[in-house]
Amino acid sequence: MSTQRVTQMSTINELTSQADYISGKNNRLMAQWQHYHNTLVKAVTTTKQSINHEFICGQGQDIRFTLFNHFTLRIQLSDGFYSRDICYNINLAAPNEEENFAPFAHATLDESGLIDGQINNRDKPAVLEHYLNKIAVIYQCLFDSLHGDCAIHEELKKIILPA
Repeated sequence: MSTQRVTQMSTINELTSQADYISGKNNRLMAQWQHYHNTLVKAVTTTKQSINHEFICGQGQDIRFTLFNHFTLRIQLSDGFYSRDICYNINLAAPNEEENFAPFAHATLDESGLIDGQINNRDKPAVLEHYLNKIAVIYQCLFDSLHGDCAIHEELKKIILPA
């Protein structure tokens, strides 16, 4: 067997090994995202607390809820391969306009299923509490806007994270 052929086989073996590793890590992360997705939807839809949420079908891998039959929230992994960043977005568009989702909070998800390094993505009460902590800024903004007789849409723009 020639040296060139041995080198090619070695390179193919290395690439195959690397491809398996990369694929395995990404698949484990996507499986944890699915667990989080399922746990969050179940937690929100089965809670006895009145949080004025309604689950709506998302597009692809995102999770969507409507607050007060008006404000749409989208939760998704940020764009990019092997993204561990959970991005919480609110749609700032008026009802007849094209969607305009903007981020207001972030969290991290790891391959072991921990959210922000401490919340097990299968623990329904903990996932719900974490989520409610993330979206509390929306409720506070709406409350303050109504209480202070301010334009809600303009106040919501103030909680958006910089790009």
